[in-house]
Amino acid sequence: SAIQGVESLAVYENDTDNPTITIDGEVANIPAHSFTVVILGGEPTTIANTIWNNKPVGITSNGNTTVDILDSQGFSHLIGFERPTPVTIYIDLELDTNEQFPGNGAALIKAAIIEYAKENFSVGKDIIYSRLYTPINSILGHAINSFTLGESPSPSGTANIPISFNEIGSFESVNITISTV
Repeated sequence: SAIQGVESLAVYENDTDNPTITIDGEVANIPAHSFTVVILGGEPTTIANTIWNNKPVGITSNGNTTVDILDSQGFSHLIGFERPTPVTIYIDLELDTNEQFPGNGAALIKAAIIEYAKENFSVGKDIIYSRLYTPINSILGHAINSFTLGESPSPSGTANIPISFNEIGSFESVNITISTV
């Protein structure tokens, strides 16, 4: 069943005897014969109980958050899961606007970028530069003169931004700068 407030999640399993596994070419510290749920949003106790009710017997769940839950017989169990580390994404846009560009066009573009990112760049998903043209171009009345992004203010890049298995791209209006000419 769905957990209220969960925005994004990914589940990683290590079914080997090794203390690490490789996820998309990246070494991940997930203990042998265990799994990690990386989850954004949701109430911790509800998440822990859901993991407990769905995990295989004898297999450890782990992560940077642990919650002590009680099973049906009243025994205590520590259930682990991971909260993703946000990677702040900065965007600078310069637009050449025309009469079709709404008065609140910049705010509409920012909202479109944030919504698109929420739907398309979930936990562990790289930020693909070219995909961001879709929400930008969803607002009429402009041509893009320049578009850069990065992980720090005043970005100058046009490359994709790699996101680790336990991270998530964080898009906020305050970090999207739009200038018009």
